[in-house]
Amino acid sequence: MHVPRSPVVSGCSWLARKSFQPILAALIIFGWLGVCWYKAPPPGYLWTYDQPVYLSIAYDIEHFGRFTDGTAWGTPSVDPTRPPGMVRTPLYPMFLATTAELDPVFNRTLNCLVQNQAATTCPQQAPLPRVLQFLMTVAFYLMLWRIAVRVTGSSRIGWLSLGVGLVVAPILIRSVDSLMTETLTLFFTTIATLAAVEVFKERRSLGWALLSGAMIGLAALTRPPFVYLLPAVALVTFPLVMRNSQRWRGAVVLAAFLLGGIGVLTPWIARNAVILGHPTMTSEYAQLALTQRVAYDEMNWRQYALFNLCSLPDGAGMGSLLVKPNACAKFGYDGTPGGFYVIGSTTLLQSTAVAAGGTAHQVGYILYHYVILHPVWHAIVSIPFAMRGLWIDHYWGFVLAILCIPLTWRALRSLDAAMLAVTLPGWFLLAFYAAVSADQTRYNLMLIIPFSLAGGMMLERFAKRKKAGAF
Repeated sequence: MHVPRSPVVSGCSWLARKSFQPILAALIIFGWLGVCWYKAPPPGYLWTYDQPVYLSIAYDIEHFGRFTDGTAWGTPSVDPTRPPGMVRTPLYPMFLATTAELDPVFNRTLNCLVQNQAATTCPQQAPLPRVLQFLMTVAFYLMLWRIAVRVTGSSRIGWLSLGVGLVVAPILIRSVDSLMTETLTLFFTTIATLAAVEVFKERRSLGWALLSGAMIGLAALTRPPFVYLLPAVALVTFPLVMRNSQRWRGAVVLAAFLLGGIGVLTPWIARNAVILGHPTMTSEYAQLALTQRVAYDEMNWRQYALFNLCSLPDGAGMGSLLVKPNACAKFGYDGTPGGFYVIGSTTLLQSTAVAAGGTAHQVGYILYHYVILHPVWHAIVSIPFAMRGLWIDHYWGFVLAILCIPLTWRALRSLDAAMLAVTLPGWFLLAFYAAVSADQTRYNLMLIIPFSLAGGMMLERFAKRKKAGAF
């Protein structure tokens, strides 16, 4: 006699089925981010930080059909004769210009800010770009979950890693409300990371490699330093490819990765060559970042010791408690008179331009006189910069960085290519930013993925040991 089995006890629960897990992950992510966004403080004034740069360029794109340098951080103004420029890369201003065309509310905000010299009476609403950035953040977390599952082969680690990553959702919500490049670059680099993982997990590796390189190219068109990931990946990967028995297949995959990135970057570089006579990514961006960074190399040993203290997660508070009130102000970015950042942005920027014989030679001059001639000291000063850029959400980053270091080391020793694709790019960019700019945590949001994975793997090991009675 056939007795039908109850759906409650037969088979797998629908929650455990692989086909439903992405839907469940998306619902959890969307719900949690929605709560965080609802509880977040109101967005700040739009004409702060780097927002004026992108908004003023977006205005010129929308109204004059021309990519310019905008009004930078200066007082906004309308100038139909403003010439083409290339201080910034094009993608984020184009994103803002496109959303302004589609969103009348944001369009009124943009027009008022530029046409009325950023008057405080102007609206601060930007519904469409913020909603799109919110959806990109949802996609980021969904990809984080997928990356963790694919790298480890464990659904449990995927869920644990997602939970660890969602702890810093309020940090990413700040980027959603801010009209700057962080959300867009994180979106592109996460697609690139997921595609790189699939290169080592799927048979159709050529297409994934092409996609990964193209996404790095788009990230570089949003924020220029990401362009250095292309040669960095090539330099690390090429020797490993040559040692592999399938070296020709590996070489083709690496070539596809580079082709994807170069193919995306070429139109912008060609535009700069034809219109401005400079076949490069940007102009005057590198010298500003470098002078802000090398200004800190002028500190003495006592200041260096204090800088290390100030670069800890609660460094500013500890500096005020242990040394004197506002002891860390000299190392900050808030415009403190006599601060290293202010010196690098003003007097040192001007003096090195004069000494170099013009801005065209300024980068080479700075690199030679401040970095190449003093490599050890420059590297030593880069350490607290890297520390300061590392602590995403303070002690969340502090703890998970400690866990991620041995994870990366084990992947290097075992040549776990998929795991290295997740961990190494973030570490490389952390070191790069610390060496060439006044590093900040918002530059290093890419580390959220390996940090979350390290936390998920640690929790999974802890659960196994507890189940086995080790605790």
